[in-house]
Amino acid sequence: MISLTDFISNNFENCVWLAIIIVSMIPTLESKIAVPLAMNKDIWGESAFSPILAMLIAFAGSLIPSLLIMFISRRLKKRATGFITSKYIQKGQQITEEESNFKKYLLLTGFVAVPFPLTGVWSGSLIAGLTDLDIKWSFLSIAIGSLISSGAITLLCCLFSTSITYILIISLIIIIAFLLVDFFLSFFKRKKSN
Repeated sequence: MISLTDFISNNFENCVWLAIIIVSMIPTLESKIAVPLAMNKDIWGESAFSPILAMLIAFAGSLIPSLLIMFISRRLKKRATGFITSKYIQKGQQITEEESNFKKYLLLTGFVAVPFPLTGVWSGSLIAGLTDLDIKWSFLSIAIGSLISSGAITLLCCLFSTSITYILIISLIIIIAFLLVDFFLSFFKRKKSN
């Protein structure tokens, strides 16, 4: 961790905001790492951001790739004709199309808002691009979810302000552990199917 903090502080000492935007654009990390990184006085010293500024910059940075991901995944979906389907069958319920779409956008917002690994703007944008959801409403849903997620992480960092470095380290460990477990599960599943 010392070499990582040295790398960040040496290369981004004069433009903390750029480091935060870059980190918040990285899939899986997003605001979960960008907010505690921005508020970390051990790394930035007096250049560390206030909670509101850290939240806003991480929020803005996480939204940068959203539209691009939606357009690319929508284009890929059109090229993969018949491979990806977006038909939803709901048994036993008569739901109008407007109510159904509202629920989908609400679920998309909730999915992006949960600050866990593999949830967030990248995953939400991919889901929105591969379904028939309207892009402008999907982007609004993703933006609201990202704002909620950034706010939750900021609140956590404010409540435990003496432990921001530990929050950053624990967040990184959780993300790495989750990715390793996911890798091993998919590896064993693939091995079992062969």
